[in-house]
Amino acid sequence: MNRLASGLKAIICSLCLLALIGNVAWSASEVFTPPRTEEVRNRVLVWLGEQTLPEVQREQVMAIWMGVDPALSADRLFERVVQSFAIVNPDVTKLVQECNSSVRNPIPPSADFLKQQVQGPFFLANMNLFYGRHLVERRLFDEAWEVLKSIDARQVVDPSSLFFFQAVAAQGMLELKPALDAIEQLLTNTERVPARYTATATLMQADLKGLEEKSLGELARLMSDSERRLELGRAGEKVQGVQERIIANLDEIIKKAEQQQGGGGGGGGDGQGGNSNNPGGAADDSRVKGVEAPGETDKKRFENKGSWGNLPEKDLAKAKNDLNKNFPSNYEQAIEKYTRKLAGRAAKKSK
Repeated sequence: MNRLASGLKAIICSLCLLALIGNVAWSASEVFTPPRTEEVRNRVLVWLGEQTLPEVQREQVMAIWMGVDPALSADRLFERVVQSFAIVNPDVTKLVQECNSSVRNPIPPSADFLKQQVQGPFFLANMNLFYGRHLVERRLFDEAWEVLKSIDARQVVDPSSLFFFQAVAAQGMLELKPALDAIEQLLTNTERVPARYTATATLMQADLKGLEEKSLGELARLMSDSERRLELGRAGEKVQGVQERIIANLDEIIKKAEQQQGGGGGGGGDGQGGNSNNPGGAADDSRVKGVEAPGETDKKRFENKGSWGNLPEKDLAKAKNDLNKNFPSNYEQAIEKYTRKLAGRAAKKSK
């Protein structure tokens, strides 16, 4: 056992130098390349040598890295790194169990230990990526962004996942520039990106670049974000701010539509070059294309017998389906809030 410990210490000492050299290479490069299996194994062993722990735990970690496929993908290597940390660190063990639990607590698992710097940059970067990914999967985009935004991509085993989940978190918060920046890093400055990330990020990029401010597309995203926050039990300043943006954008869209309608059409009231059906001038009796009539109607047709203006059940159901198809349910909520706000404005003016 002593010979095993002595040999392991010798390996770790030599690997420390390799790790330092590797860090210099990482900092000098603008392209992020996922490290090879041997490099990841070495960095875990360096971290392992810095820990004070029973020999049995050290052997358990070593067993994880024995006979590992040299061509193992970055996401699989990342899983082994987290597994190694969990064997040694009880805080990691607890966090992994809570993140993998099928029971979803409204409050995300605590990871305060990741705010401490005693474990070193390699440990902190990869565990923050693990935690941030979990928060994204739970649609806790604000919390996820706070965790993911400051991770050093040179320290993580899987840089593709880092940039991808950064983009998803920023997009979920409707922060378009950070989302596009992360996508650009993923698609342009990262090597060996999995096809699933490339395909999804390309679609996200095209979607975000085509999004116009204060448009119906942005309005729909804001409504979706507000709904997400409310489903998560959030009703604080952030969700209120999103709702205020919805009202402001909807107000501006309606004003633009009114201006467009008011600026078109129309003719003179003198009959010279204008609309022949001028509503401003009264006609004698009723004239329809030269046909004269006394202007009387059959009153029997409009007698109220309890059914006038009511659609048959079949037609009514079809109309409702058409409305639901063309306008998402969250539009109704926003429009109701908009009308309430207009009513409040009118009440203030009348006082």
